[in-house]
Amino acid sequence: MYYKFLARAQLLSVILLLFTIFFTMSGCSLIQPSVTADPVLHKSLYNFPQVWTMSGRISVISGNENWYAKFNWLQEKEDFQISFTGPFGETELQLSQTGQNIVLKTPSSELTSDNLEQLLLQQTGWKFPVSSLRYWSYGAPNPAMPAKAKYNEQQQITELDQLGWHIQYPKRMPVGEYLLPKKIIVIEQDIKIKIVVTKWEFPLQKKNN
Repeated sequence: MYYKFLARAQLLSVILLLFTIFFTMSGCSLIQPSVTADPVLHKSLYNFPQVWTMSGRISVISGNENWYAKFNWLQEKEDFQISFTGPFGETELQLSQTGQNIVLKTPSSELTSDNLEQLLLQQTGWKFPVSSLRYWSYGAPNPAMPAKAKYNEQQQITELDQLGWHIQYPKRMPVGEYLLPKKIIVIEQDIKIKIVVTKWEFPLQKKNN
């Protein structure tokens, strides 16, 4: 009698264990991970081209001040040139970096520095995280800094928190093998940057074709 009771108890334990495993696995399949300290990116972003151009419209809202412009961004590895133009096509501001040489040009002045963000803050009064926006623009975190992100089932980041900035990607656009941001919103306290991308290009790929 004792052995029969022991066998039944063991069988019941096995059944309960199987039910536990089944429901645990079912629950895992329904829950999609949304936040991670080390964002899981779409594999194509790990080999993103080092030379690219991006153009579109940008607005910067800082307190009671609003600033709007069209822009064109050329990135060549670590070097870049960003031109901001007004409604009539006139260049209002141009930022560039070649090696360690950083230049800020306006219609009336030309300044150099070794700290781009600090130079922009001094001359314009608002923050513009260019060094990290290089990565944020195509939907990736700055690899040199810690970050937290929310991402969809296709491993595309939908929201990103890094360096005190909150970045949102409400719209994307197909560009070759990539699904790149079309609309980017970057927020930090009372500063809000909106970017609407109208065109992505990869000059080296065009030459190779």
